[in-house]
Amino acid sequence: MSVNFEQKDVTSEEWAFNIWTDSRDWCDQCNQKNNKLVFNNQTKTTTCTQCNHIQTFTDKDWEDLQTQRHVTYKYMPGKYFFHNLSTEEIFTKYLREHNHTDWTSFVIHDYILARMRNDKTIQEKLYAVSKLIVEKMNYDPKPWQTFFEKIDAKTPEIFHQVPQILYEYAEKKLQENTTKENLPNLIQSYRSKLSSLYCYNRWKGDRIACWITSETIKLCNIDDYLAAFYHRLFSCDPLLDNFQNDMLTEKKKTVNTKESYIQWQLRQADTYLNRSSSLGAVQSAYEALGTKLGVHDIWPPNKVLPFDVNTVEKISQLFNDPELFRLYNLVIALDVADPAKARYYANLFIEKVKKMLPNVTSIEQEQAKQAAYIT
Repeated sequence: MSVNFEQKDVTSEEWAFNIWTDSRDWCDQCNQKNNKLVFNNQTKTTTCTQCNHIQTFTDKDWEDLQTQRHVTYKYMPGKYFFHNLSTEEIFTKYLREHNHTDWTSFVIHDYILARMRNDKTIQEKLYAVSKLIVEKMNYDPKPWQTFFEKIDAKTPEIFHQVPQILYEYAEKKLQENTTKENLPNLIQSYRSKLSSLYCYNRWKGDRIACWITSETIKLCNIDDYLAAFYHRLFSCDPLLDNFQNDMLTEKKKTVNTKESYIQWQLRQADTYLNRSSSLGAVQSAYEALGTKLGVHDIWPPNKVLPFDVNTVEKISQLFNDPELFRLYNLVIALDVADPAKARYYANLFIEKVKKMLPNVTSIEQEQAKQAAYIT
């Protein structure tokens, strides 16, 4: 039987943007094309250059929107505060733009981030700036020596300074631009953007940015059911296994992003199963299978394998394996009516996927094999 996978949701082209961008920056009237919006601060409107849709915001909504965008892009995990600045330019920021506390926090952040990235050039530049400050401001050099000894500490805790500093300034900016009552909503939105950033950074294979992002999400000062969800989600990602120890020992770890993503999905499936969430377990295992086939990925956002009866049936037909589809249907039917049985069949689905994965090739190869078989 021939299986048609020519479906936009499944075989969509590669993401149009080569850098991460917030979904609020896209036109929701023609989002299949991923068109970026033009922001007009004077009229408080956004305009799509493709379909010319114009959306007007109230003063309050516009302020919230711009605050969220400012915080996300200015305090982006994995990015230096003093990005592409010379020694003299960093010194000038100390002298004219920032107070001592803020400037020092930014140095700590950038220096430790440079340690994590094994970027000796940045570390030496920041050390040179401190010597310049001592020289030009006639400061006592001993406190600066102690300062660098502390941020050079060979302890895993030192790396937590990076997400802590990031979140401290992000939260401060959000607090300054909203009311106490609206602050939780802005933090929720900020956390959602961080989750999207994690997906993008993982797709790019940036292990360091992923760790910083996941730790910053944990710091978000809001207590809801999603806080525990995000903690479970990122804590089982194999990309972050032994992260701090690898940073301390300067161990270079090569990670196959696709294979590690598949393992992450399988870990999530087991976690969902242990929490009696049968549908979540089946979906994670199913997405692991889709990733191996090459029709699912964590990024771009539109490259997602639909978890619906039609697409699962196509996958089942592709492998000529009706049992896969049967188990899916049983879980769907029993999830509410009989959770214990649904969990039993979900476990069978997961184990079946785990056995299939080593022999799975990409969708193009599978279709070629199927065509040859039919011929």
